[in-house]
Amino acid sequence: MSGWAFPRALTTDSCGDLPPLPRLSPTTRSSSIGCAAGLSASAGTATRAARHSNADGIETSGESSGGVRPGSGEGGGGACPGGEGPGLTLAEPSALDLLAEVPRRAGLCCDFDGTIAPIVVDPENARPLPGAVRALHELARAMAVVAVVSGRSAVFLASRLELNSNSSPLRAIGLHGLEEAFPDGTVKLQAGVSSWRPVIETASDELLAAVPSGVRVEDKGYGITVHWRSATASGAELESIAARATDVTRAVGTAHGLVVRPGKSSVELALPLGIDKGSVATELCRGLERAGCLGDDLSDLLAFQALDRLRATSGLRSVKIAVTSAEVPRELLDDADVILDGPSEATHFLEALAGRVVTNT
Repeated sequence: MSGWAFPRALTTDSCGDLPPLPRLSPTTRSSSIGCAAGLSASAGTATRAARHSNADGIETSGESSGGVRPGSGEGGGGACPGGEGPGLTLAEPSALDLLAEVPRRAGLCCDFDGTIAPIVVDPENARPLPGAVRALHELARAMAVVAVVSGRSAVFLASRLELNSNSSPLRAIGLHGLEEAFPDGTVKLQAGVSSWRPVIETASDELLAAVPSGVRVEDKGYGITVHWRSATASGAELESIAARATDVTRAVGTAHGLVVRPGKSSVELALPLGIDKGSVATELCRGLERAGCLGDDLSDLLAFQALDRLRATSGLRSVKIAVTSAEVPRELLDDADVILDGPSEATHFLEALAGRVVTNT
């Protein structure tokens, strides 16, 4: 058993069988998901279902639109069908329904940058939207497990998520699963991680000496991220800088046996321990009835795929939520059940889910 053993003793046998949710028709699906998240159908691209279907009651074919809050009067949406204002009054099943019906048997994994925190030039200046932090703590008190899983260090996550000032079991899992921070300031490393520190130090020094000017090398302790978002170049020059930085990082990573992971205006070097967001999602959600995952980059695709495997092997009912931006990878969108337009709409979703879950507990 790895370090991400599920913290509560729930099994599929103890949960019992649930009747399947009816599927939504393509014409009602999008407004149902959008309104259930506190969003009404409107012009824009805040919420849509992806182009495939899954087994969890979310029909997913075609495009849709969504974006303003209910009752705004914009986009012809107004209040959600079946109710007034932002209340979750739809009879139809939705992504929120799936997670909120049995909160003590449901889990949630959420990314940080680009999902609940807007992307910024200087990574140290990234802050989650306040509503997201409040909602995550509320959800953590009501659901079986809620975790923010990120490539950030666990200490960074603990600070931004205000773990020490909120009495909730919200989990801050950093470096794609290598470490976890706790409210008392302690950090737990996975087995085998600490011995890699000298390798990371050497690789970091080599990168600092070799990357193009304007490229930042971020040593995260047990991983490295090479960023070029702050580079002042543009166009073909920026593309050249990105290509050179990627080539250098790949060469250094290969020389030291590290795993290369592409990111948004960045590339990461990770430890070759078989630990990633997919393995974390598997451990956190194993034994649950329901689970959801929110993310915005290729590392989150691993978590999406983990939920798919649990669905196939244990009957987990899940929803995969992509948070979109100009840089979101196409592969993530293609695999998602629901797409939300940026951290603001992801925050609306979390707030609405928290309201629904609290009502059901």
